[in-house]
Amino acid sequence: MSDFFDIRLNEDYEWRKNRFHFHDSYEITIVFEGHGEMGIETKTFKMKKGVVILLGNSQIHRSKVDSNTVYKRYVIKFSSEYISNFSTSQTDLLKMFRLKIPCVALGERDLALVEELCARAMNGGNNYGDDLMCQNALIELLIMLNEVAPKSSNAEFFHSKNIDRVTPIMEYITKNYAKDINLDIIAKEFFITKQHLCYIFKKTTGLGINQYLTAQRIIKACKLLRDGEGVQLTGEKSGFKNNSHFIRTFKKFLGVSPGKYSTNHKDTIFV
Repeated sequence: MSDFFDIRLNEDYEWRKNRFHFHDSYEITIVFEGHGEMGIETKTFKMKKGVVILLGNSQIHRSKVDSNTVYKRYVIKFSSEYISNFSTSQTDLLKMFRLKIPCVALGERDLALVEELCARAMNGGNNYGDDLMCQNALIELLIMLNEVAPKSSNAEFFHSKNIDRVTPIMEYITKNYAKDINLDIIAKEFFITKQHLCYIFKKTTGLGINQYLTAQRIIKACKLLRDGEGVQLTGEKSGFKNNSHFIRTFKKFLGVSPGKYSTNHKDTIFV
């Protein structure tokens, strides 16, 4: 693994990561084998060979594949600071993320080229120039994906009654995370009992209401800290009632204090 980007070829059988979670990094997943679904915030897409999943920094998501299925994919993670060093006014390597393109489906020809570039980017060594060769392959890969993503067909949506019924709740929490909301307020907003709300939300997302609310607050806090906001004001803007609770919760999620994250968050990009 390099200091600022990580690329791996993963292969799992009957993969399940049903709980929504996030990584403090940008993430690209290229599927080469397997069928399943990928939930990104309130949208769910079908995963199959050729699908490329583009996750923005700290974008909440989850994934699972069908039973008796091998899930083979390249997973690439990198920080915005690292990639921004290679971007120019002419070539923005984060363009596809800024366009909010979550999933695209590549044809066989493009997928073969992507596989070649991934293998080159991962093929590290200790010889002179090996690190730069890997870095160059990653940049080539990002240039290619930025070119083809807007032109490629989007991955298919996955429709489910369970997902559809909790989507408005997820959207409400995402919009109102900074306010003093809780389980009682959310249940009242949707004219549903607290017990039933907790049941359907946990069953569908893998997270409790309070867990999802806290995750959204931490995601916002990370962005504010990266933008240079102070720790105390970040906690207030993210919906935490007091600074000590914010610091304690932030450290529980990311393993470092908000202060340390603010000054050296590059070290924690692979949460």
